[in-house]
Amino acid sequence: MILFVSGFNRSGTTVLLEAVAAATDGEPFTVGDLIRYGSPGLAARLRALIEADEPVDRGVDARKVTSSTPEEYGWLLVDRGSTARLSSRFQPEATPLLRRVAEDIIARSGVAVLKNPSDTGREDLLLRAFPEARVIVTRRALTGIYASTDRALARGAENTVYGMALTGDSRTVRAVIRIQRTKAGAAFLSVFGRWNLRLRVLGMLRRTARLPVERVAFLDYDELVRDPLRAAAWAGHLLDARRLAEEFRASHSFPPHPTPRAFALDRFLDRRWGRVWERGRREQLERGVLPTAPAEAVRGFPGAGGKRMTDWADG
Repeated sequence: MILFVSGFNRSGTTVLLEAVAAATDGEPFTVGDLIRYGSPGLAARLRALIEADEPVDRGVDARKVTSSTPEEYGWLLVDRGSTARLSSRFQPEATPLLRRVAEDIIARSGVAVLKNPSDTGREDLLLRAFPEARVIVTRRALTGIYASTDRALARGAENTVYGMALTGDSRTVRAVIRIQRTKAGAAFLSVFGRWNLRLRVLGMLRRTARLPVERVAFLDYDELVRDPLRAAAWAGHLLDARRLAEEFRASHSFPPHPTPRAFALDRFLDRRWGRVWERGRREQLERGVLPTAPAEAVRGFPGAGGKRMTDWADG
């Protein structure tokens, strides 16, 4: 089985990927897979980091880089030139390579769990290329993504070792880092990134609304942080929701951070985004994809005993 975890950068996809893999007894796509399937140059650079005397982290956060560190399959697509435009975004011609990787992971563990934020809003392509696959799409309040992105960019600009290994010491990346290290440059990149994300959200909404609901789970990162057991129930048709909640709670250990002020446009987009998720969940309920909340998923919630999932649709 192939499970794609889909969400924009800094929307909690790494912790969700780990939780989904653990909940299904599967394996995520990792740095080790990049070493196995990437070019000799990429493999050598990553192996040198793993074998270094001093531990190296991802730069954007403090996660240590080992062969089992979750990673995005998009780096493999760029490195191997699997698409005509050398893009990190999946294209149908990349299907044979990605299928080979997924099948090798499935042979080891039964379930391959893959993510690539560049493909958020393009899940329809993945589902057509992999008819047996399922997708977990996740959303997060835009201000939360903005704040996490700013922290990641600031940290990554001062801790470049892993990023340079992934990008082959790219001159473009080095130029961006130099810009990020200045106050004006950091402000510019922050504003540019926010507008880019807003446009991507607008482009994503209609395509996501057309996805086949029996093959998709609509999750919300902020709901998972507040109440993992209740939020995970929306993926109960794809995996064990209780295990997903437990694994997410165990993996998510990040302290709360302040978020920037939400502008009217951000509030509008968040509402539109939320309505797409609500419509998808309602359709799942109406079609019997998620007819009722599993008893295990609601047990222990104050006043939740016996609730149908329709009682949660506006939650």
